[in-house]
Amino acid sequence: MPTRIIALSLLGFTMGFIILMASVTFFVRDPLPIVGANQTLLLHTTEIMPQIRTSVAIDGAYRVDLTVEHSELQDPEVILRPVGGQEIALDTGMDSSGAWSGSGQMTRPGRWELILRDGTTREIMPFIVRE
Repeated sequence: MPTRIIALSLLGFTMGFIILMASVTFFVRDPLPIVGANQTLLLHTTEIMPQIRTSVAIDGAYRVDLTVEHSELQDPEVILRPVGGQEIALDTGMDSSGAWSGSGQMTRPGRWELILRDGTTREIMPFIVRE
């Protein structure tokens, strides 16, 4: 009898652990994209129409290059900042295709926000910069 109780207890703990691990997918709905050094992250707007496509490229020294492709009718304002921090200074300009481009130095790894504003519509696109 004690052997059955021990076996049922182990079975219960094992099944509980499996159910707990399987339920994690229900709690993490929309994971943030992660980008590291020498990688490029592609983001696009869902609230601003027509859609704005953005490329965030980070080099080995965590210098960031942004490219924002938008329609000719749009004039988006672009802000890049760590979550809860001040925006970083970006050297901005237009490339040969008419896309907005900017470059600057990221101050730290962690959670960052790319904020695009077109007129009265504002969209925040969060992402994580890893070490």
